[in-house]
Amino acid sequence: MPTGLPPVDPQKLINALMGQQRRIEGLEKGIDEMKALIRAVNDAPKFIEEIPGRRVPYFATIDIIIAANSTAKAEGTYSVSTDGPFVCTGIAMFFQRTVAPYEGQWGPASTYDLKMAPASQQLGFNFLFDTPVVGSFDVEIAESGADRNWQNNPFASALFSQEEGGVYVLPASNLFARAGVVTVRVTPTLVQPVAGKVQIILLGYKVVQGDTYQP
Repeated sequence: MPTGLPPVDPQKLINALMGQQRRIEGLEKGIDEMKALIRAVNDAPKFIEEIPGRRVPYFATIDIIIAANSTAKAEGTYSVSTDGPFVCTGIAMFFQRTVAPYEGQWGPASTYDLKMAPASQQLGFNFLFDTPVVGSFDVEIAESGADRNWQNNPFASALFSQEEGGVYVLPASNLFARAGVVTVRVTPTLVQPVAGKVQIILLGYKVVQGDTYQP
């Protein structure tokens, strides 16, 4: 039997073995959690169409007040609710005068392809054809929180052509996550003699009652 070795304390040996066992159990738990995470990632929807839940048509509106005789940039926002993400499929944009004359009348948000009679024809209607109920704007759209701009430079509101009903269908549907914020900024390119309101309508649908996954 070897001599010169220090005596072994059985309790210390037992404690060391128990500590090793706890570390092994901790590693096994970590591996199981990692496997569960990988399964969740693999099972998560890869496309908008795969997100579980009921599709409810929805029109999200953003109103932006435009001051009279101003070309200052103005903005408005839409906050996505927490009951499910919002999928945007198209955008519409219109302009409304908020003071007389023609208070409350809706018109295009662009003078592009506007069919007006020359004022020289003197068609009357209280000079309607001299001061059409329209606006013209540079537009910027951003998804707050994601640092995601939808353009590299402001784009013309002529995109929302009245020939198409003022609606632009997006090249691809965009999902705004729950509690996200959509910000729209408009800059008048024409000085309006009276105040007005730009209304942007985000057309799409909400995904509600998802049972296993929500972005």
